[in-house]
Amino acid sequence: MFSQRKRWGTLIMNPQIDELLRSFETKTKAPGFRYNEFLAHVYLVFDKKMTMCRTDRMMNKYKKMRMEVLRYIVAHEKEIIKRLNK
Repeated sequence: MFSQRKRWGTLIMNPQIDELLRSFETKTKAPGFRYNEFLAHVYLVFDKKMTMCRTDRMMNKYKKMRMEVLRYIVAHEKEIIKRLNK
């Protein structure tokens, strides 16, 4: 689902993760806290999508997407922190 090819020293990220990065706002300056807040932001964005769904099929789809996105973010923590600090 996510591209892991490298180009010029950075990962090419899924447009969905780029959208989540753009929608994330924080006043925290510390990179570690900012990363943790971003994880919470991602979780809450998908949680909101799941509560708006009426069918179990759509809820399961968003649960699966949330887990895949969170796994990707955790696996590429350094790259995400670098993107958050820009």
